[in-house]
This record gives sequence, structure tokens and C-alpha cells, in this order.
Amino acid sequence: MAESPDVQVIGDRITSLLEELRSSTEPRVWFKIEELVRLLTELYGAGLARTIEIAGPGLLTQLARDELVASLLLLHGMHPDDLAGRAQQAVDAAAGAVRARGGEIRLVAVEPESGTVRVAVTASGTGCGSTAGGLRDFVQESISEAVADATIVEVALSAEDRPTETFVRLGKKKAPAGAGA
Repeated sequence: MAESPDVQVIGDRITSLLEELRSSTEPRVWFKIEELVRLLTELYGAGLARTIEIAGPGLLTQLARDELVASLLLLHGMHPDDLAGRAQQAVDAAAGAVRARGGEIRLVAVEPESGTVRVAVTASGTGCGSTAGGLRDFVQESISEAVADATIVEVALSAEDRPTETFVRLGKKKAPAGAGA
């Protein structure tokens, strides 16, 4: 199987090229460029829809598991899972790594009309703010990648300060008996 291209890199390059073309092209020509891109996108979307129609619904579920194909299904409005379902899957997928870092994660809300996904992360026993911040960044990236069509992904972080049990006493050492000044 061929290696999948980096969808994010390609998307960024497309955006960059379109911005460059828009700024260096007169409006009449830019309108034709936009129309060409829209028509090509519609044509490829129709081909993808026909492929799924011919192959049957079982293939759609299988295709949605592939990162590259899933991004195309989202682009063309054919992904079998809605935003809430994909957000919950992303939270479930990240839960093990979050627990391993001393935290807990839960999906708080999904607002499909605004495209907002809200996630809560509780960091406990992390000891240091940078660790909690790293956990928040990890969750933000994980969830954002999984729900690329979300407009906003909010990650609320709360930290629990639980004392860590230690067997070493910190404090002044007692002077041995008979040792004096």
C-alpha cells in the first residue's frame, strides 16, 4: 500500500497557493480560478460518492477509518459519523495517554451548529504547571486532528493538587547524641 501524503501539509500548500493567486490576479480571473477549483472538487466528490454507492455501505465505514480518505469524506459531507460521534471517539482514543500522564478526560459538549467541541481535562499529581500545560496541549492537538471540521476545540484544564506520599522526611536533621558545639 502506498504511503499516505501528509494531508495537513498539502492543505496548507493549497491555501498558500490560493492566497498567492488571489493577491496577484485581477478579480475576473480570480473568479474563474475559484470556479475551476469548486468544479474539480465537486467532480472528485461525485466520483467518491459513486464509488461508495457501488461498493455498498460496509465500505464507507471501512474508508472512514483511514485518515486520508476520512478527510475527503468530511470535505464532501459523506463521513458516516457526525461531529459528536467523532469527538467522542477522539476522547476515547486519547483517554489512555491522558491517564498515563496522570489525568482524566471527558467530552463536555458538542455544538454542531457552531462547530464547537468542548473537552475537560483534569490533571492530578502532575506536580508542575508545565506538565499540566503539556497535557492540555496534547489533548488540544489530539482532538483537533480527529475533528478537523470543528470550528473551535476548547480544552478546559483543571488541576487537582493531591499530596504525593513520600517516605523521605524533609526538614532539619537531628544532631547525633553527644555531638555538641
